[in-house]
Amino acid sequence: MNPNNHLPNLIIGGVHKAGTTSLHTYLSMHPDVCGSLIKELAFLLPSRYHQSVPDDATYSSHFKNHKGEKYILETTPSYLYGGLPLIETINERLGVNVKVIMILREPSDRFISFYRHCLTKLEIPADTTLENFINTSVPVDKGVRTTNESDHIKEGLVEGNYATYLPLWIEHFGDRLLIVFFDELSKDTPGTMKRICIWLGIDFSIYKPEDFTIENRTVDYRLGLIHRFALWVNHHTETFWRKNIKLKRALRSIYYGFNEKKKNKSELISNKALKDLEAIYETPNLQLKELLKNQPAINLPYWLQ
Repeated sequence: MNPNNHLPNLIIGGVHKAGTTSLHTYLSMHPDVCGSLIKELAFLLPSRYHQSVPDDATYSSHFKNHKGEKYILETTPSYLYGGLPLIETINERLGVNVKVIMILREPSDRFISFYRHCLTKLEIPADTTLENFINTSVPVDKGVRTTNESDHIKEGLVEGNYATYLPLWIEHFGDRLLIVFFDELSKDTPGTMKRICIWLGIDFSIYKPEDFTIENRTVDYRLGLIHRFALWVNHHTETFWRKNIKLKRALRSIYYGFNEKKKNKSELISNKALKDLEAIYETPNLQLKELLKNQPAINLPYWLQ
């Protein structure tokens, strides 16, 4: 590792649709944290497939905004699923002092949120039912993809089998790993952020209550063409918005007021599909509870009681 390169020493590594964007934003607002201006770099992910990873200078170029902050932060939810090859790459490239935060969300809720996310991002047909989405997903006991990230939509179910992936992180990172639950982050954001700040050794008191706005919220839209344009703008100007978070929040609020469609329970989500998800995750959740019940400083959420 070249000392002249500014590389991450803090990683948020899981999971999709569990508040990783919000946590990345909150931490990046802290004067002791330099967050990447592209939230999901996935820079080290090729090692998961035994492929080469670009050099440190290229990695460092994503943190040109570093001004001596204590922590340099990268957030890539898919790192949770990287296995030993990725863990070894993190330790080799970033050193043995890097800290990792994993956020977990009740798997059925996470899957439904991911399904709605795919709908609102126009990645699947608008008439796709939750039941169809389940049936086209890789079964939960088949493991994750082994080739590339191009077919992420089919991986929705297997990404909820957390007990398959966490043991290696617990083994290799020990007290350098902090497990946070989406439940606590969403219901008590200040309290959870205070706990994270204490773990990182940084001052929580710099935050104001209004700092904790929900980021990357999945919303239904009224006008598809305008929504498609808004998605394009957001994707191609991410670096600008991360430098101007207050402006982004103000414009986003106006956009939601104009184009958000308020809906009750979607007709695309049946009771059968909900019950199917409960059955699918019953065993994985029991395995996760067994894995975490003796971990220090963890308050298990309702779905692991």
